[in-house]
Amino acid sequence: MQSVLDSLDAVGGIYVAMFLFAMLSGIFILANAEAAVIALGAASTYEMPKLIVLAVIVALGQCVTHALVFQSGRGLAKMGARGRPRLEARIAKVRALGEKWKKSELLLIAVGAVLGFPPQFLIALLAGMVGIRFRTFMAIDIVGRIVRFVTIVTIAYAV
Repeated sequence: MQSVLDSLDAVGGIYVAMFLFAMLSGIFILANAEAAVIALGAASTYEMPKLIVLAVIVALGQCVTHALVFQSGRGLAKMGARGRPRLEARIAKVRALGEKWKKSELLLIAVGAVLGFPPQFLIALLAGMVGIRFRTFMAIDIVGRIVRFVTIVTIAYAV
């Protein structure tokens, strides 16, 4: 593993590779950013400052994906289903769910960002559909994801 990391690191590619992998992992569950960060912390020869930078890059990569999903949800909610009753019924269910969580929506976003449950992908979609402000969502998502990945890499490095 270290030889691959050294090859990427020689050209600065480890940062780009981790950012792109994190974007992918925001959508595809099989591309697991948490596992990648654990592997970096536990198996690489990188020192803690570089690991923290990589953890922040991973967090920001996932936040880019969450921003795209948020905007997709907003677009879907604005567009509606137009002649598709089944899709319109699902959109109505999402809006009802959003109303149910109205008083604790910011807490839900924060919990998803830090703990990963419920999946932040779904929270981003829901937040976009129910009309949460984009700046508010992104501020919570960025801080929460950074806390999540820095904590993960720190624990992996310590163990």
